[in-house]
Amino acid sequence: MATATAVLLVVLLVAGASAGASKPPPPPCSRSCATLNCDSVGIRYGKFCGVGWSGCEGEDPCDDLDACCRDHDSCVDKKGLMSIKCHEKFKNCMRRVKKTGKAGFSKKCPYELAMATMTQGMDMAIMLSQLGSQKLEL
Repeated sequence: MATATAVLLVVLLVAGASAGASKPPPPPCSRSCATLNCDSVGIRYGKFCGVGWSGCEGEDPCDDLDACCRDHDSCVDKKGLMSIKCHEKFKNCMRRVKKTGKAGFSKKCPYELAMATMTQGMDMAIMLSQLGSQKLEL
């Protein structure tokens, strides 16, 4: 009986603590074109590209690659971070942009470098999504 009471007390404490915890505010939306960490997982490109970053509502993307990121953000908002379809659509969008031969808005972070970094990130996201969707058997 004492064990059951102790377990119930712990459950109630955890539930109460999580109910009182507030969700941290999202990072501010971006209104300017950025280029940071172009060759790492912490990449920021344009207004919409980069983990945890997004452009403000109604903002135009900085270039075609940034538009791919905006569309990916929208897809993930609707279908969730584990949506492999969203990640594949993003990779296809990058391929289409690359085929145009256009240059991006930034000389510091050219398309070739930014796309290679983002492709690696999407490949990792796809792998993690696949792992997360498999049922573990013990």
